[in-house]
Amino acid sequence: MSATRTLRTRVVLAVTGIGLAGALLAGCAAGPPALNAGTAAELQEGVLAVSTAAAAGDYATAQTALGTVQTALTTASAADTVTAARAGQIQTAIDLVDADLTAAITANTPAETPATPTPVSTSDEDDEDDEKTEKPGKPEKPGKDDKSPKGCEKKDDCD
Repeated sequence: MSATRTLRTRVVLAVTGIGLAGALLAGCAAGPPALNAGTAAELQEGVLAVSTAAAAGDYATAQTALGTVQTALTTASAADTVTAARAGQIQTAIDLVDADLTAAITANTPAETPATPTPVSTSDEDDEDDEKTEKPGKPEKPGKDDKSPKGCEKKDDCD
């Protein structure tokens, strides 16, 4: 079995587990439910979107859908439609699925290739441009800087 298929199966099972556990706990509580029925339905809808995308190998969409499930859980926790204990269990499952999706995205992202440097032009046109901009220099006149008479290379020779 390939690594992608194994990962896909694991993601689907984990996401499905979130939904099933939520539904079971919402229906079998003697006191107040650990998960409100409306919240359970909302989470199940999100879980279905995650599992459908993951099963198709569209991990980026699955991760976005998982973000929607995370938001629904956060909202449900703030509204007290899920107990803290149940929210913790669901959060653990969300974290596992998120880690799997992140690993799948990383595994399926091609490695970046280093940028190819731009080759330096060696054409004759560049050389011609350089010759046009450079003006041939005249040789310095001897004695100009040392104030010696013309034609004397050394001061002592002309004295």
